[in-house]
Amino acid sequence: MTGTTNPTQTRPKGKGTSKGKTEVVKTWAFDSAGPRKYAVQIQRAANGNPFLKFVEGVPQDDGTFRKFSLIVWSEDFDLLFEKLDEVRSYIQQHGITTPKGHKYDPNKWKKRKRAGGPAASRA
Repeated sequence: MTGTTNPTQTRPKGKGTSKGKTEVVKTWAFDSAGPRKYAVQIQRAANGNPFLKFVEGVPQDDGTFRKFSLIVWSEDFDLLFEKLDEVRSYIQQHGITTPKGHKYDPNKWKKRKRAGGPAASRA
């Protein structure tokens, strides 16, 4: 899921949304250090209003991905970018980083699941 795409594609809107199609203007996708996958899309709603869609894909035992998404509409872009700049500045000023020695263990959840740990109750 790494890389960027730039196809202009349309697709029907999902359940609970107004009728019409959204247009995918551009997609940036990347893999996390762990098993997750992420994407950021610029889309245009059927009424022409642009929005950003952030998507996280979490792998499931059956090989599929459970997806979570967040939409930010164009009227809030300025505030979103302002807050992201503040967050980035705060992280840099306070030295917030991944702890030294922290390594992603791809088998962590499988081990817990076999041992009956917290992952065992997840479905």
